[in-house]
Amino acid sequence: MDERVIFLLGQGFEDREFRVPYDRLSAAGLSIDVVGAERGQQLEGYRGKETTITDLGIDEVSPEDYAALVIPGGYSPDHLRADPRFVEFVRAFDRTGKPLAAVCHGPQLLITAGLVRGRTLTAWKTVQEDLRQIGANVKDEAVVHDGNWITSREPGDLEEFSAAIIRTLRSTAVQAEARRDTSVGVAEEQANEEVVERGWPRAGVDEQPAMAASGEDGGEGKKE
Repeated sequence: MDERVIFLLGQGFEDREFRVPYDRLSAAGLSIDVVGAERGQQLEGYRGKETTITDLGIDEVSPEDYAALVIPGGYSPDHLRADPRFVEFVRAFDRTGKPLAAVCHGPQLLITAGLVRGRTLTAWKTVQEDLRQIGANVKDEAVVHDGNWITSREPGDLEEFSAAIIRTLRSTAVQAEARRDTSVGVAEEQANEEVVERGWPRAGVDEQPAMAASGEDGGEGKKE
């Protein structure tokens, strides 16, 4: 797949919740941009096992540039939701209807964006109660799908979480290709209808065969 995915990341992210999806999506052929408050920022996981450098700052990106959004957990989502730029980006991305994936404490950013009421999702066990209080439908399952949302609870769910993102992107790509093929077919059909209405010959259908060079026009062929 030749698609771009954005990871929103802040200081104190959960090391595995960044590393596992990042590696699995990269292995599937997806391009990933790690986006933080600014380009070139060094971010460290709170377990001290992972360090990464942001590819871009939040002011440099647009939802239209990406096929999916991933929000790892840890302390990162709580830092990000204090910055209105990340909150507005998440709102704008959700409006596109493209896949939005959050794991563990990731839904905290969705809460601040005002998106969770009436939605079905999961999260880390302490965040699950926050979601219920706000009016979300909470499921204690490894992966929960709701429209364009994919959510998981904890590091133990990461393989299933990553696989769900990849499957969703592949399905989205297949559907997009089918829509393109359908659009081409409809356009060709409409063009043929216009040709018929105007009385023009249709290519490969109404053309008359070319006459032979001699003897087929009712006259005599050349005599020796």
